[in-house]
Amino acid sequence: MRKLSRILFAPLLIGSIISGCSASGGEEDKQVQKQEVQKEKADADQAVGTADNQSKLESPPLPVSLEEIFSYPEGSFSSEDLSIDTADTEAALNAVPAVPEDASDEEVREVFGYLYSLYKMKYQDPRAIMESASEVKGPESEGGSQESPASFNVEIVLDASGSMANKLGSKTRMELAKESIKEFASSLPEEANISLRVYGHKGTGSDSDKKMSCSSNELVYSPQPYNEGELNSALDKFNPAGWTPLAQSLIEAQKDLAQFEGQDNKNMVYVVSDGIETCDGNPVEAAKNLKDSGVAPVVNIIGFDVKGKDQQQLEEVAKAAGGTYQNVTSQQQLQNELNKAVEESLKWRTWYYEERMNSLEDFNTQKLDIRSIKNDWVKNHNIEKAKITTSLSQIKQKGKITDEQLSQLTDFRDDYYKSQRQVIDDLANVLIDAKQSDMESIRQQIDELYEKNVSN
Repeated sequence: MRKLSRILFAPLLIGSIISGCSASGGEEDKQVQKQEVQKEKADADQAVGTADNQSKLESPPLPVSLEEIFSYPEGSFSSEDLSIDTADTEAALNAVPAVPEDASDEEVREVFGYLYSLYKMKYQDPRAIMESASEVKGPESEGGSQESPASFNVEIVLDASGSMANKLGSKTRMELAKESIKEFASSLPEEANISLRVYGHKGTGSDSDKKMSCSSNELVYSPQPYNEGELNSALDKFNPAGWTPLAQSLIEAQKDLAQFEGQDNKNMVYVVSDGIETCDGNPVEAAKNLKDSGVAPVVNIIGFDVKGKDQQQLEEVAKAAGGTYQNVTSQQQLQNELNKAVEESLKWRTWYYEERMNSLEDFNTQKLDIRSIKNDWVKNHNIEKAKITTSLSQIKQKGKITDEQLSQLTDFRDDYYKSQRQVIDDLANVLIDAKQSDMESIRQQIDELYEKNVSN
């Protein structure tokens, strides 16, 4: 505990000895004078002792570190009311003894320490609101509403080569494919765009028609929301005819979706084919280029009753595109594959956007909370400073400190609260930086989990 400087002296008023007494009364007068001197000395000693007891105003050492601020007791007059005109406050200020003019800097500052102990406010620890980053989980463990990407775009690339005229049951492969496409398109979300590209639908399978057939690659339904009449009309425009320019169809699909580049758009490409490339193209290379493009679609290759080396090539194309391959042997299987891929992709895509948005919202919320606590600290500082300033003025008016000491205490007050402001500023910045790192870590986990389940 610190103590104010003790008053080490008191005025001793000793009456002068009256000379000129009679010789007969001299001894008696000397005795009286001696007793008076002893009494005055005793009174003076008592006065010094009383002042010494009054000077023992105790207060804890001023807090400097964060932990010291939290452990320092709340002051008896720590309310937000700036007025100190109460009997109790007056009594507390009256207890401050006069500070000697030659008091040391440390002794003068003890006045500030005492006043601080009277008005010290309660401070909230901003570290208490910090939460550790939680494990990122996929959409299968999520619920509730989810946000959609900026746009959802599906392109179907349909093989219209001559082999699609082969029958599967009572219908041709082309008839089954068209029926499945109609049903699939009608089930897409209203905001989704769908497009349809066909290839190999001109000429015949003869060598003489190869050039014409291999150049037949047509976007018969451009990217737009589903319109039943227009899509049906587009499907009626072609029939199975010639060769299989699969590689060129993937190149053209990339161009079709180029307007939807960027991670804010969700793009999917379905290739429905019953055979391998027959037009001397390189579908594996085209698939890889499609994957690496800004379109970055999810590619699903659906083999329609494909076997042997034809199936192997389509699997290689799917792998190069970072997508999946499924072989179907019925219309129902084809329908299931179309629906499954969209549902799974949409589930993960909406989860992806929701989780990234949630991570940003959590960061912004905690950043605002940290700044709110910081502002409360600054408000408390201002309240304490105002009360200490008023108290110093009153102590000065009572003659307990000099003008020089008042100036010294005022400077110390400003320096102390400047350092306290730096403490909370630094802490707030550290906490906000930590939350930013948490958010970036969470977003990295989200990206990795999404890529693992959708892009590969």
